[in-house]
Amino acid sequence: MSQDSAIYLVPLSLREANDFLAKYGRSYRPMRGCKFCVGCALDGKLAGAVIAGRCREDGQTVQIDRVYATGGRTAYGMLYGAAARAAQALGYWRIIAFLPEGRPDSALRAAGWQRMEPADSGGKQTAYERRLMVRRRWRG
Repeated sequence: MSQDSAIYLVPLSLREANDFLAKYGRSYRPMRGCKFCVGCALDGKLAGAVIAGRCREDGQTVQIDRVYATGGRTAYGMLYGAAARAAQALGYWRIIAFLPEGRPDSALRAAGWQRMEPADSGGKQTAYERRLMVRRRWRG
């Protein structure tokens, strides 16, 4: 099977990830910085992107800030799994993601992530976090 007929991972720059998210994910604002970005492609075209950044807690934790995919159900699981492996390879102890209530968590479960309770924000909340009200915290 060639890479042109299957979904596969690709390296991305922050600019490429922001451009993809601006084109397909209308609610996303561009990120100014990040720790790393990973993408997936389908039939030779970019089909998903994940941006990880914002170190938390002890400096050994990285958070998924943006993720969006147009490449079907497997794209999200592939992106979450690749982000967790990349974070581990870079020396981070933990990678976390927050999902709003009502959003499916099957991609995180498929990628081997575990749900953490409770989803506390550690004090300050951004305006985006206040809008979500109920969040679920996951760890890869």
